Amino acid sequence: MKYIKKHFNWNTALEIFLLIGMIVVSGLVCFKQIFDHDEFEAIHTAWKMLKGQTIYIDFFQQKPPFFHLTMIPLIKIFADTVKTIFACKIYCYILFLGIICASCFISKYVFKSKTILLTAIMMLSCTLFTDKLTEIRPDTLYIFLIMISFVFLYKDIKIKKSSLLISAVFAGLSFAVLPKAVFHIAIIGVILFIRLILKKISLKDFFLYFLTMFIVIASFFMYFFSKSISIEDYWFFNFTINYNFLGAFSPIKNMKLLLVTNFFLFVYAVIGLFLLKGYRQKEICFAALILYFSVFLVNVPNRQYYVTSIPFIAMIASNAIKKIHIFNKAEFLILIFLLLYPVKYFYNQINTADVMKYNFKRINFVLDNTQYYDKVYDGSIDFNIFRDDVDYFWFSIRPNGAAESYRKLRPREYDIYSIIEEQKPKIIYTKRLSFISEYIINHYSHTQYDGILIRNENVEG
Repeated sequence: MKYIKKHFNWNTALEIFLLIGMIVVSGLVCFKQIFDHDEFEAIHTAWKMLKGQTIYIDFFQQKPPFFHLTMIPLIKIFADTVKTIFACKIYCYILFLGIICASCFISKYVFKSKTILLTAIMMLSCTLFTDKLTEIRPDTLYIFLIMISFVFLYKDIKIKKSSLLISAVFAGLSFAVLPKAVFHIAIIGVILFIRLILKKISLKDFFLYFLTMFIVIASFFMYFFSKSISIEDYWFFNFTINYNFLGAFSPIKNMKLLLVTNFFLFVYAVIGLFLLKGYRQKEICFAALILYFSVFLVNVPNRQYYVTSIPFIAMIASNAIKKIHIFNKAEFLILIFLLLYPVKYFYNQINTADVMKYNFKRINFVLDNTQYYDKVYDGSIDFNIFRDDVDYFWFSIRPNGAAESYRKLRPREYDIYSIIEEQKPKIIYTKRLSFISEYIINHYSHTQYDGILIRNENVEG
C-alpha cells in the first residue's frame, strides 16, 4: 500500500482497476462454472468420513484425508444440502485468494513492490490457474500452504531462524495435505543447499529445516495409526496406484492449451529470464522451470498439475514489464492483449447456467427421494454426494480408471450387477452400466432424468 500511495500514476490506476475486475471474474468462474468430477468427489469423501467411514479401508480414495477433514465442519453446519456445496466453494475461493496474496508477498520481497499488482493480475488472468484452483480440490489448500512456506523463505534477505522454522512447518503441512508438494519441497531443498554452499545459512539451519518438516509430517501419521491405516497402505493409495495408473497420457496436449491461452504471459516471462539479478531472483526462475516441466514426471498430468509454476512465472513476467522502459510505457496495450483470450475463455466457463441447474436438480432429486440410510449407485459422482454408495469402488470405475488400476495391483472382485442385486440401492445410474440386467428391468423405473432409475417400492427381492 505504501508503494501504491507513493508511486500512484495512470499505470497504477489501470492495474488496480484490472485487478478488481479480474477478482470479480474469478469469483464468477468459481461459482458459475460447471462442477468438475473431482469437486463432488472431495465433498463426498468428507461426507463419508463424517459418517464414520475410514478412508482406504471402507472406501476407495487416492488422496490423503486432511483436506477433506477441513470441510467436515461445513457439512455439519449446512447438512446434506446444496448449500454445503457452495459453502465448500467459498472456502476454496478464500484459499485461492490466499495463494494470490502469498505470491504477491513473494514478488514484493524478491522483485520489489512495483510488481505486486501485475503479479496478481497475471495470475488471475491465467486460464488454467483460475479455472482449476477455484474448484473444490486439495490442490488449492496444498498450494496455499506451500506458497506461505515460500513467503517466509523470502521474507528477509538474510533469513531468520524463526522464519526458516515457520517455512518448514508450512512445507510439512502442504505435503500432508497432498504429496504433490514433494516437487516444491525438492526445490526448497536445492535452494537451501545452494545457500548452504554460499554460506547464506548454516549446516545446523539446513538440517533443522528438514527435521522440523519431518516432525510436522510425522505428526499427521498419528491419524493413520489411529484408524489402523498402515504406512504401506498410505504409500499404496497415494503413490503406487498413481505411478501405475492404466489411463496414463502425455502432458503435451494440456501444455499446448496452457501456452496458447496464455501466450503473452509466457512471452513476457521468457523475456524476464534475461533480466534476473541476484541469487533470489534466480531461485524463483529455478522454481518456475522445475514446476513447469514437472508434468513430464507424472503419469496422469491433469490440468491442475500445470498451475503450480504460474505464480513464479507471473512474478518473472511482471518484473520484465516493470523493468523494460518501453514495456512500462505501453503497459495499457500489454495488459489488454494479455487479457483478451483469457476473458473469452472465462466467459465460456461462466456461461453454464442451464447445465448447473440440471446438475443441482439431479442432486436434489436424490435427496428428496431417499432417506439417509438408503444407498445410491452413481458410478462417477455425477449427483450422489450425500448418500452412501453400494461398493468400496464408487468413482473412476471406467475402463483403465483408478478402480481398475487398483485391481491390477491388488485383485478384488467387482461385479456391479451382483452388487446392485445384493445392496438394493434406491437409485441407480445406467450411464455407467454396460447393459441393463433383467433384475434392474424388474425392480427399477425410469425417472425424468436421463439414465437415472428409481427402485419400485412394491417389488420384492
